[in-house]
This record gives sequence, C-alpha cells and structure tokens, in this order.
Amino acid sequence: MMSCGKERAVSDGDHAAAGPVLIISIDTLRADHLPVYGATGAETPHIDALAKDSIVFENAYSHVPLTLPSHVTMLTGLLPADAGIRNNLGYRFDSAAHSTIPTLLKAKGYATGAAVSAYVLRGATGLAAAFDHYDDQMERATDQAALGDVQRSGKATVASAVRWIGSQGDQPFFFLLHLFEPHAPYSAPEPFGSRYAANPYDGEIAAADSHLGELIDALKASGIYDRATIILVSDHGEGLGDHGEAQHGIFLYREAIHVPLIVKLPSGRMNGMRVTTPVQLTDLLPTIAGISGFTVPAPAKGQSLVAIAEGEPQAGRRIFSETMYPRIHLGWSDLASIVDATHHYIDAPRPELYDLAKDPREMQNVLSDNRRVYAAMRSEVQTHDRTLTPPANVDPEEAAKLAALGYLGSSSTTAGGAKLPDPKDGIHDLERTAQATSLMSRGQYAEAVAILREVLARNASFADAWTRLGRALDAMGRPEEALEAYKKTIEVAPMLAPGTALSMAELYLRSGRFDESIRHAELAMEAHPSAARMTIAQAYFARKDLVSAERENAPLLDDPAKRNDARVLLAQIRIAARRLPEAMSLLDEVQRSTTATGETVPPNYWFARGDTLARLNRVPEAEQAFADEMRLYPRNREAYVRLAVLQTLTGRERDAKQTFDQMLRANPEPSSRALVEETFRTLRQGASR
Repeated sequence: MMSCGKERAVSDGDHAAAGPVLIISIDTLRADHLPVYGATGAETPHIDALAKDSIVFENAYSHVPLTLPSHVTMLTGLLPADAGIRNNLGYRFDSAAHSTIPTLLKAKGYATGAAVSAYVLRGATGLAAAFDHYDDQMERATDQAALGDVQRSGKATVASAVRWIGSQGDQPFFFLLHLFEPHAPYSAPEPFGSRYAANPYDGEIAAADSHLGELIDALKASGIYDRATIILVSDHGEGLGDHGEAQHGIFLYREAIHVPLIVKLPSGRMNGMRVTTPVQLTDLLPTIAGISGFTVPAPAKGQSLVAIAEGEPQAGRRIFSETMYPRIHLGWSDLASIVDATHHYIDAPRPELYDLAKDPREMQNVLSDNRRVYAAMRSEVQTHDRTLTPPANVDPEEAAKLAALGYLGSSSTTAGGAKLPDPKDGIHDLERTAQATSLMSRGQYAEAVAILREVLARNASFADAWTRLGRALDAMGRPEEALEAYKKTIEVAPMLAPGTALSMAELYLRSGRFDESIRHAELAMEAHPSAARMTIAQAYFARKDLVSAERENAPLLDDPAKRNDARVLLAQIRIAARRLPEAMSLLDEVQRSTTATGETVPPNYWFARGDTLARLNRVPEAEQAFADEMRLYPRNREAYVRLAVLQTLTGRERDAKQTFDQMLRANPEPSSRALVEETFRTLRQGASR
C-alpha cells in the first residue's frame, strides 16, 4: 500500500479533463456472485457488457464491511480511522476537513451530484456538503420500521440520476449512484422475485443489474457513455451464512470484504484487461485524479488503478480492513485484517490465517503452520489506529445533552478490544436475535421478547438486542419497559444515542409526555434533523401550542423527504384553527404528490382528512377516511376514537364497540383501555345534557 507524505500529481496518460466521471456503488454485492467473477447464479447482462468495455480487478477489497464508512473511504482515499468514520451510526463526516473526489473535481470545473438509496447515506451524515446536488429522498418505512431500514428502489434512484445527468448539458460532471439492492431484506421486484425464488440474494443482484442497464442505456443515448469514466464497485459483501453471519458488519472473511471493481475508461481504453493484483477502495481517488488531472491530497492512501493495470510493480501489496461494529453494537471485540496476494490474516482474540491459493473460502486456519507469515501480518495490523473509546467520540454538545438526560453514567463498553469476547463465540446470539426480529415482523412480540431477554442475560452489552427489545415492548404496549430498554442501549453504546433518542422521543409523544419527547428529539437533531424536527413539531401540536408547532414545521415544507408529512401537520394546524378550506387544499396537495410518485400517504393523512370531512358534516366520507388511517397506521389510536365517536353519534353503538376492540388489539397498552373508557364517559355526559 502506498502512503504519501506529500501531495502528488497523478497522470494516467492523457487525462480527459472534461470527461464525465461516474461511480456506481451496488451495496452489499459479493464479487463471487457475479458471472464476471465466475458465478453461475444471477444473470447480469448489463454488468457483463460493461465489464467487456472495462478493466476488471479480480481481487478488490473493502476496508470496512459497513455502508457509510466504506463510501467515505471511496470518496476520500482515507482509511476509516483517518476519515473519522468507523460505523454507520454515531459518526458525522466533516467534508470541510477532508478533501473528497467531488470537492476536488468541483475545483476543476465539474458539476457534482449524487443519488443514494439508503438512509445510512442520508445527506445529514455530512456527505451532502461535499456535492452540489445530493438526492437522498427515501420511500416511507412502516410505522414500526427502524430508521436504518429506510430505503428506496434502485429504479427510482436511477431515474433521479438520469434526470440530473440530463440537465448538465456539456458541463463536465461527477456523479455517485448508490443502489441498495441486494441489501437485506431480499425482496426483488418481478420478474426477478419469481425467477430467483430459491436464491433471493441473486434475485436482488439481477434486479440491480436491470437498474444499471437503464442508466447505461440513458448514457449511451445521450452520447455520454463512450467519453465517460465509469467505476462500478461495491462497498462490501455479504456473509450468507458462510461463516455463521447471515449479513455483514461483524466478520472480515472474504465474503464480506472481497468486492467487484470494474473500471471503464474513456473510449474503452484498456478494455478486456483482467488484473489479479490486490487493490482497494482507497485506490478510487488517485485513479480519478490521474484521469481528471487533479492533485491527490497528502493524506490519501492508495494508488491509481490504471497504473496498476499498466503493470506498475506491486510486490507484496497488503490491504487493511477493520470492523468496529461488533464492539459498538454487540459488546464483542472489534476485528482487523491484512490481505495480500497469497494470505489473509484476521486479528481477533483467537487470530486466524488463511492460504488463499489453497483455501479461497477460508475454511482452514493455517496459522500454526505459517508462523512467519502470521508474525509479519500481525505486526502490520498493529501499525493501524484501532482506538475507539466511547463516549469520547460523541460530539461534546451531544454528550452534554446525554448527561443532562441522565445518560452516560455507566457505559459498559470497554475501551480496548483485547478483553472482549471473540465474535466467533457469540454468533449464536446473533442468530437468536435475528429469530427475534423475524418474530417481530410477524407480530409475535411476546416470543421475541423472551428470546431477546435470554440473549441479554448472556451479554448485557448487546446494544442491538436492547434496541430490538425496546421496539418489541413498545409494540406490546409496555412503554415504560420499552423506555428502560432504550436507555440501556444508550448506556452500553453512547454513539448510538441519536437514533435511540429519536425512538424514545416518538414513544414519549405517543404517551403524552411532550416535554420529554422534545428533549429527546433535540438530542437527535444533528444526526436525524428531519425526523427529529417533525417529532418536535408534532409534540408542540399535541400540546396545543400551534404557533410553536407551525414554526418547527415550516422548514420541513421545503424538505423533499418530509414535505408531505409537513403538509399533513400544517393541515392539522389549520383544522385546529378552523381554517378548513386551507386544510383540505394542503391534503389535496399530498394526495397529488403521493399519487404521482406511487408513495404511501404519510401517517395522519387520512386522519386529518377524516377530521376535516367530519367537521364539514360529510360523515360517510369521514368514516372511510378514519378506517383508511387505521388500516395503514394501526398505532394511531385517535383514528379509532374518532370513528367510534361518529358511529356512536349516529346510533351505531355496536359498531363503535367493535372499533374500540380493534384498537385494543392493535394498541394493547393500559392507556388504550383508559382512552376507551374516557371516550364513552364523555359521550354519555354529552348525551345527558
């Protein structure tokens, strides 16, 4: 690996200063599941065709099997410790402090844009500040989904990319396209879902390939393809159970870090070449520097992939990878690895060494037979910074807020990894947690809680298990226990505080504890600004402070990700002020917008419409609207209450009782029964007057 002590200019032949540059990142794509790399499962005609016009690097490695830190390494040429991003959550990238491909190209006159498909790459991570244009609008998750599960289809992201690229005219541009397929959960659209029913991961690869084909067709139709530099890559692979891990983030075996890397140069230069030299994601920046003519910043690692393909000597090149996920999320030891052309060493409490020529699937640990190789690679691992000391990495302002809320008092996460359990020994608990998550998706919360408590009894530092336990208890209507589980998440993993605090804020809001909701949402404001601001605005509205609610809601009307939610809340504010025509106009805007995009209407849309219609004495329409809200968002208790009230006032007490029974099934907490009793009491009092 080349590490530069001073700035260096890179020149790969004649660089096309005005040539477009695209990075296409297909998330979670194992190299060995592509036909280009010898696989026979998924059919990928568009990737195959691109590869024929390109250089194919057979041994490319990610530095970290996590989406955000891996993309930061691509864009900066820095290892995770140098870029300061070690996990998907709990870190914010400082684009002012680190040069990136888009900022360096912008200085050369390029327009810069990106379209991403996963919430973990949202602009609030700091990435958006590096680009002129950054489209991170995501499709709606369910009302019980975790923030990290929010995504949009590759088809929608490609459409966004094509629109932006088409608007650039003759201006040179750089574009980052991120497709989330084949990330779990694997649910490929038809015809791929049916065609690959036996292997849904390959089905999602085939779907991603079809989305890529739409982009390539558009580039060819516009005349861009031939003069463009196109780099197709993945941020990391996927475990698929090869070493006990179903997905990624925990282990560093080749299935997790060996990624496809295909480089198409302008006019198809050097097409058809295959390169076996080990390469890495930090090589992308110097590669683009050589093609586009900017200077590689001094801290950047890596070398030009073009120079490597041209035969520049690479004797003994070794590549470093790490994962802090086990320590942050699970209370286990972090891992690091060194891989070269012949061996792969994994530094763990019980270290491992694999002979890649004889054992590419890494099934036989040969450390005891190769002590010299082990010693050399172990020494090299130790030259890399693996410092991680929560809560020191928590922003000082965020730490002050945590302390004010009574957190950070007794973090059980230790600073060093040596005394922590080896992830190999805990993988069974991860499987059990996955079983609990599956049970939750089917509404079997009690069974999930039992499994999660069993796992936590063995490992009280398992932050993700605490989070899932909180979510399950919340769904069961046990808010106080859910809050305690969320507090444990923050205690054992302070870096995860913003997302956890937002979950708590939403729970406090539903429980009527509005001040607590606002305080916890404020803790999440920097990491999750749109969601946090929406929760704060809703809390003020619930508190009947319409002025503050409208003030907090106003910026969201210009936020593509929250615009429709903000319109719904503004409509509710207008309803409260008896400005019904304005409310209906806002709701009509939401309906037009979601119909055009194929999105689901936001929470409270049908509730607000029903409320407006009821006040206009359009009772049958109002009842249908409340029923639609209950169907889409069964946790919205007010929708049941309003429908039951209308049914009671029109003499249908039996229907009202059935509505309340339905509410209690969906919202079994004691406060729901109290709400039913209060509603009937109010109705009886009104009837007696």
